[in-house]
Amino acid sequence: MEREEIKNKIIEYFKQQGPPPDNPHKRPQIQMGNLYSLFRDSLQDVPSYQHDATYSIIREIIQEFINNGFLYPGLPGDQNSSYPWLSITEYGKEAFQQEDWLPYDPEGYTRALKEKVPNIDDITLAYIEESITAYNRRHLLSATLTLGVASENLMLLLIEAYVNWIKDTKRKAAFKKKIQDRFIYTQYKEFKLEFVNDIKNLPKELQGDWETYLDGVFNFIRLNRNSAGHPTGKKLNAKIVYANLQIFSEYASYIFSLIKHFS
Repeated sequence: MEREEIKNKIIEYFKQQGPPPDNPHKRPQIQMGNLYSLFRDSLQDVPSYQHDATYSIIREIIQEFINNGFLYPGLPGDQNSSYPWLSITEYGKEAFQQEDWLPYDPEGYTRALKEKVPNIDDITLAYIEESITAYNRRHLLSATLTLGVASENLMLLLIEAYVNWIKDTKRKAAFKKKIQDRFIYTQYKEFKLEFVNDIKNLPKELQGDWETYLDGVFNFIRLNRNSAGHPTGKKLNAKIVYANLQIFSEYASYIFSLIKHFS
Protein backbone atom coordinates (compact mmCIF):
# COMPACT_ATOMS: atom_id res chain seq x y z
CA MET A 1 0.00 0.00 0.00
CA GLU A 2 1.11 3.55 -0.73
CA ARG A 3 1.91 5.84 2.18
CA GLU A 4 -0.87 8.27 1.25
CA GLU A 5 -3.47 5.49 1.25
CA ILE A 6 -2.27 4.26 4.65
CA LYS A 7 -2.31 7.78 6.08
CA ASN A 8 -5.82 8.53 4.81
CA LYS A 9 -7.14 5.32 6.38
CA ILE A 10 -5.55 6.20 9.73
CA ILE A 11 -6.96 9.75 9.59
CA GLU A 12 -10.42 8.33 8.91
CA TYR A 13 -10.03 6.02 11.91
CA PHE A 14 -9.17 8.92 14.22
CA LYS A 15 -12.10 10.94 12.87
CA GLN A 16 -14.41 8.23 14.14
CA GLN A 17 -12.89 8.08 17.62
CA GLY A 18 -14.97 9.75 20.28
CA PRO A 19 -17.13 8.95 23.29
CA PRO A 20 -19.74 6.29 22.46
CA PRO A 21 -23.29 7.68 22.09
CA ASP A 22 -24.59 5.61 25.01
CA ASN A 23 -21.84 6.87 27.34
CA PRO A 24 -20.57 10.38 26.44
CA HIS A 25 -18.19 10.39 29.43
CA LYS A 26 -16.33 7.23 28.38
CA ARG A 27 -12.91 7.87 26.90
CA PRO A 28 -11.85 5.94 23.79
CA GLN A 29 -9.00 3.51 24.33
CA ILE A 30 -6.68 3.42 21.35
CA GLN A 31 -3.55 1.39 20.88
CA MET A 32 -1.25 0.57 17.99
CA GLY A 33 -2.91 -2.82 17.59
CA ASN A 34 -6.13 -1.05 16.56
CA LEU A 35 -4.25 0.65 13.75
CA TYR A 36 -2.49 -2.51 12.57
CA SER A 37 -5.84 -4.29 12.39
CA LEU A 38 -7.12 -1.67 9.92
CA PHE A 39 -4.81 -3.21 7.32
CA ARG A 40 -5.31 -6.89 8.13
CA ASP A 41 -7.52 -7.56 5.12
CA SER A 42 -5.32 -5.67 2.67
CA LEU A 43 -2.26 -7.64 3.86
CA GLN A 44 -3.88 -11.06 3.50
CA ASP A 45 -2.38 -11.70 0.08
CA VAL A 46 0.96 -10.08 0.94
CA PRO A 47 3.84 -12.31 2.09
CA SER A 48 4.29 -12.01 5.85
CA TYR A 49 7.90 -10.86 5.51
CA GLN A 50 6.58 -7.75 3.69
CA HIS A 51 4.12 -6.80 6.43
CA ASP A 52 6.84 -4.98 8.36
CA ALA A 53 7.08 -2.34 5.62
CA THR A 54 3.43 -1.38 6.14
CA TYR A 55 3.75 -1.46 9.94
CA SER A 56 6.82 0.75 9.72
CA ILE A 57 4.89 3.34 7.69
CA ILE A 58 2.06 3.22 10.26
CA ARG A 59 4.51 3.91 13.08
CA GLU A 60 6.12 6.75 11.11
CA ILE A 61 2.73 8.38 10.56
CA ILE A 62 1.82 8.04 14.24
CA GLN A 63 5.14 9.60 15.24
CA GLU A 64 4.43 12.45 12.83
CA PHE A 65 1.01 12.96 14.46
CA ILE A 66 2.65 12.98 17.91
CA ASN A 67 5.26 15.51 16.75
CA ASN A 68 2.52 17.77 15.39
CA GLY A 69 0.53 17.62 18.62
CA PHE A 70 -2.43 15.54 17.39
CA LEU A 71 -1.68 12.56 19.66
CA TYR A 72 0.20 11.74 22.82
CA PRO A 73 1.37 8.36 24.17
CA GLY A 74 -0.67 6.93 27.01
CA LEU A 75 -4.25 7.14 28.24
CA PRO A 76 -5.89 10.05 30.08
CA GLY A 77 -6.44 9.23 33.73
CA ASP A 78 -3.73 6.56 33.75
CA GLN A 79 -0.41 8.12 34.69
CA ASN A 80 1.43 4.83 34.25
CA SER A 81 0.25 4.17 30.69
CA SER A 82 2.41 4.91 27.71
CA TYR A 83 3.07 3.73 24.16
CA PRO A 84 1.54 1.66 22.50
CA TRP A 85 -1.55 3.30 24.02
CA LEU A 86 -2.50 6.57 22.31
CA SER A 87 -4.79 9.49 23.07
CA ILE A 88 -6.03 12.30 20.85
CA THR A 89 -5.16 15.79 22.07
CA GLU A 90 -7.69 18.64 22.07
CA TYR A 91 -5.88 20.07 19.07
CA GLY A 92 -6.05 16.66 17.40
CA LYS A 93 -9.80 16.43 18.00
CA GLU A 94 -10.19 19.74 16.18
CA ALA A 95 -7.81 18.77 13.35
CA PHE A 96 -9.19 15.30 12.63
CA GLN A 97 -12.72 16.62 12.27
CA GLN A 98 -11.84 19.24 9.68
CA GLU A 99 -13.32 18.65 6.24
CA ASP A 100 -10.12 19.91 4.62
CA TRP A 101 -7.27 17.94 6.18
CA LEU A 102 -4.51 19.30 3.93
CA PRO A 103 -3.43 22.27 6.08
CA TYR A 104 -2.66 19.68 8.77
CA ASP A 105 -0.66 17.52 6.38
CA PRO A 106 2.55 19.21 5.11
CA GLU A 107 3.40 16.38 2.73
CA GLY A 108 -0.11 16.14 1.29
CA TYR A 109 -0.48 19.92 1.10
CA THR A 110 2.72 20.30 -0.94
CA ARG A 111 1.73 17.44 -3.24
CA ALA A 112 -1.73 18.93 -3.85
CA LEU A 113 -0.26 22.39 -4.46
CA LYS A 114 2.17 21.02 -7.07
CA GLU A 115 -0.70 19.21 -8.79
CA LYS A 116 -2.80 22.35 -8.92
CA VAL A 117 0.10 24.65 -9.88
CA PRO A 118 2.61 22.46 -11.75
CA ASN A 119 4.82 25.41 -12.69
CA ILE A 120 5.10 26.84 -9.16
CA ASP A 121 8.63 28.11 -8.55
CA ASP A 122 11.07 26.71 -5.99
CA ILE A 123 11.25 29.91 -3.88
CA THR A 124 7.49 30.12 -3.36
CA LEU A 125 7.38 26.40 -2.66
CA ALA A 126 10.18 26.60 -0.07
CA TYR A 127 8.40 29.31 1.91
CA ILE A 128 4.95 27.73 1.73
CA GLU A 129 6.40 24.40 2.92
CA GLU A 130 7.99 26.22 5.86
CA SER A 131 4.67 27.93 6.57
CA ILE A 132 2.61 24.74 6.59
CA THR A 133 5.14 23.02 8.85
CA ALA A 134 5.17 25.96 11.27
CA TYR A 135 1.37 26.02 11.32
CA ASN A 136 1.25 22.37 12.31
CA ARG A 137 3.60 23.08 15.21
CA ARG A 138 1.32 26.00 16.18
CA HIS A 139 4.10 28.52 15.46
CA LEU A 140 1.59 30.99 14.07
CA LEU A 141 3.96 33.96 13.82
CA SER A 142 6.44 31.95 11.76
CA ALA A 143 3.65 30.45 9.65
CA THR A 144 2.24 33.91 8.89
CA LEU A 145 5.61 35.44 8.05
CA THR A 146 6.67 32.68 5.68
CA LEU A 147 3.24 32.60 4.05
CA GLY A 148 3.58 36.34 3.50
CA VAL A 149 6.98 35.90 1.85
CA ALA A 150 5.57 33.19 -0.43
CA SER A 151 2.74 35.52 -1.43
CA GLU A 152 5.12 38.43 -1.98
CA ASN A 153 7.30 36.31 -4.24
CA LEU A 154 4.27 35.40 -6.34
CA MET A 155 3.40 39.07 -6.74
CA LEU A 156 6.97 39.97 -7.74
CA LEU A 157 6.94 37.22 -10.37
CA LEU A 158 3.62 38.53 -11.69
CA ILE A 159 4.85 42.11 -11.88
CA GLU A 160 8.05 40.99 -13.64
CA ALA A 161 6.01 39.05 -16.23
CA TYR A 162 3.71 42.04 -16.69
CA VAL A 163 6.62 44.42 -17.28
CA ASN A 164 8.03 42.10 -19.94
CA TRP A 165 4.61 41.84 -21.56
CA ILE A 166 4.17 45.60 -22.09
CA LYS A 167 4.98 46.31 -25.72
CA ASP A 168 4.96 50.12 -25.66
CA THR A 169 8.55 51.06 -24.78
CA LYS A 170 7.65 54.45 -23.25
CA ARG A 171 4.89 52.94 -21.15
CA LYS A 172 7.19 50.11 -20.05
CA ALA A 173 10.00 52.51 -19.09
CA ALA A 174 7.60 54.77 -17.15
CA PHE A 175 6.14 51.83 -15.24
CA LYS A 176 9.55 50.35 -14.44
CA LYS A 177 10.65 53.71 -13.06
CA LYS A 178 7.63 53.81 -10.74
CA ILE A 179 8.36 50.42 -9.21
CA GLN A 180 12.16 50.40 -9.21
CA ASP A 181 13.63 49.78 -5.72
CA ARG A 182 10.22 50.23 -4.10
CA PHE A 183 8.62 48.20 -1.32
CA ILE A 184 6.24 45.46 -2.39
CA TYR A 185 3.09 47.38 -1.48
CA THR A 186 4.17 50.39 -3.57
CA GLN A 187 5.00 48.07 -6.46
CA TYR A 188 1.59 46.44 -6.13
CA LYS A 189 -0.25 49.79 -6.05
CA GLU A 190 1.54 50.95 -9.20
CA PHE A 191 0.93 47.58 -10.85
CA LYS A 192 -2.78 47.75 -10.07
CA LEU A 193 -3.08 51.29 -11.49
CA GLU A 194 -1.44 50.11 -14.71
CA PHE A 195 -3.09 46.69 -14.82
CA VAL A 196 -6.69 47.97 -14.74
CA ASN A 197 -6.12 49.36 -18.24
CA ASP A 198 -5.48 45.85 -19.55
CA ILE A 199 -8.13 43.81 -17.72
CA LYS A 200 -10.62 44.01 -20.58
CA ASN A 201 -8.02 42.38 -22.85
CA LEU A 202 -7.52 39.37 -20.57
CA PRO A 203 -9.09 35.99 -21.41
CA LYS A 204 -12.63 35.79 -20.05
CA GLU A 205 -11.69 33.25 -17.38
CA LEU A 206 -9.13 35.65 -15.88
CA GLN A 207 -11.19 38.84 -15.89
CA GLY A 208 -13.62 38.11 -13.10
CA ASP A 209 -11.37 37.01 -10.24
CA TRP A 210 -8.56 39.55 -10.19
CA GLU A 211 -10.04 41.71 -7.41
CA THR A 212 -10.71 38.65 -5.24
CA TYR A 213 -7.20 37.24 -5.53
CA LEU A 214 -5.09 40.36 -5.96
CA ASP A 215 -6.87 43.01 -3.90
CA GLY A 216 -8.42 40.47 -1.56
CA VAL A 217 -6.08 37.57 -0.86
CA PHE A 218 -2.78 39.35 -1.53
CA ASN A 219 -3.62 42.29 0.71
CA PHE A 220 -5.07 40.13 3.47
CA ILE A 221 -1.95 37.94 3.61
CA ARG A 222 0.26 41.04 3.43
CA LEU A 223 -1.53 42.75 6.34
CA ASN A 224 -1.28 39.62 8.48
CA ARG A 225 2.39 39.32 7.65
CA ASN A 226 3.00 42.94 8.66
CA SER A 227 1.16 42.35 11.92
CA ALA A 228 3.27 39.26 12.66
CA GLY A 229 6.50 40.99 11.67
CA HIS A 230 6.25 43.83 14.19
CA PRO A 231 6.47 43.55 18.00
CA THR A 232 2.84 44.49 18.65
CA GLY A 233 2.17 41.62 21.05
CA LYS A 234 -1.01 40.86 19.12
CA LYS A 235 -1.91 37.18 19.13
CA LEU A 236 -2.66 35.61 15.78
CA ASN A 237 -5.82 33.65 15.17
CA ALA A 238 -5.12 30.07 14.10
CA LYS A 239 -8.35 30.02 12.07
CA ILE A 240 -7.15 32.98 9.98
CA VAL A 241 -3.82 31.30 9.25
CA TYR A 242 -5.72 28.10 8.40
CA ALA A 243 -7.99 30.01 6.00
CA ASN A 244 -5.00 31.68 4.32
CA LEU A 245 -3.33 28.31 3.78
CA GLN A 246 -6.57 26.91 2.37
CA ILE A 247 -6.94 29.69 -0.20
CA PHE A 248 -3.26 29.87 -1.14
CA SER A 249 -3.40 27.17 -3.83
CA GLU A 250 -6.29 28.92 -5.61
CA TYR A 251 -4.47 32.23 -5.28
CA ALA A 252 -1.20 30.77 -6.63
CA SER A 253 -3.06 29.09 -9.47
CA TYR A 254 -4.63 32.40 -10.52
CA ILE A 255 -1.30 34.25 -10.31
CA PHE A 256 0.45 31.68 -12.48
CA SER A 257 -2.42 31.76 -14.97
CA LEU A 258 -1.80 35.49 -15.33
CA ILE A 259 1.95 34.93 -15.61
CA LYS A 260 1.35 32.36 -18.35
CA HIS A 261 -0.86 34.84 -20.22
CA PHE A 262 1.75 37.60 -19.96
CA SER A 263 4.46 35.22 -21.11
